[in-house]
Amino acid sequence: MKRVEQPDAVTKDTCLWLLAGAEEGGYSGADPGETHGLSPLLSRETGRTEISLSCAAMWFRQEQIIRTVLERIAAEGISVWAVKGFDLAGSVYPFPGGRPMCDADLFIREEDRQKIMGIFQRAGWSKGSPGDGVFTSGIVSEMKMFKQGVMAELHTHIFYFPATFPGKLPTDLFENGRLLEPGLMGFAWHNALLLVIIHLLTNVSIRPVWWVDVCLLCRKVSESGTWNEFAHNASGTQLGHAISGILETASSDLKAPVPEETVEALFNCNSEREVILDQLKQGKKIPTLMNLKHLRGWKKVSWACALSWLILTGKQPLKKE
Repeated sequence: MKRVEQPDAVTKDTCLWLLAGAEEGGYSGADPGETHGLSPLLSRETGRTEISLSCAAMWFRQEQIIRTVLERIAAEGISVWAVKGFDLAGSVYPFPGGRPMCDADLFIREEDRQKIMGIFQRAGWSKGSPGDGVFTSGIVSEMKMFKQGVMAELHTHIFYFPATFPGKLPTDLFENGRLLEPGLMGFAWHNALLLVIIHLLTNVSIRPVWWVDVCLLCRKVSESGTWNEFAHNASGTQLGHAISGILETASSDLKAPVPEETVEALFNCNSEREVILDQLKQGKKIPTLMNLKHLRGWKKVSWACALSWLILTGKQPLKKE
């Protein structure tokens, strides 16, 4: 099995503390210092009140600004789906400020895309990159929205360029969701874990907080008894082999409750298209060119024309950040 980047000592100690119940005053691991990615989560344990208060205030402000648009979305009888930190901060962490984030990631159904974008704009949000055309056509899966210094990212897919995704997203992705508040849903635990791991796999390095996300979600999947559903959906992505590496590290190094049979089953799901993960991590123009390779029909033609124009004008092609 290909060994993934190992978590550091602070991350290991933090996961052990959390999985044991996160009793206040019970953390006995290494001091993270003030710059470590887990210092907000451990701020109460280490007595860094300023970090705790600052992160709590940032979370509260972000939540309140986004809540106003969620109320409008709920009034329309639809929902957006929180993913990664915006879900986990209030769902699995001891306190929301312990899971800092730069933006709120929101998954939306493709059929709701135009309606939700309209609701955001009427609520005073402005659109950022990459622009309507490549987002509404499905060439890219992300639209950044801004209001009062808060950023929300609307996603229709976990890959920035959906055409490069090796397999298929779970057919039950929008089923058995968790109601977080009016207008906002959370994915079933097995799918929440799957999306977090896929996102982790597309990045060059693994942040400590992502390891914590994985461990806490593994516990939720175990409690819900849905490891079979996770394994089925993970194999369908054609990234099962890579996913097994993350789970094996979470289990052996961080003591996350992962069944051995799940790791073994996914280890045998090798896919030649997992090379896409390595290409994505190289950055530069490779993700953009990969997208051109895998697009079909009119999208391929329009993307080729757009890239040609960017090359002629010397502008930077779109790529996953």
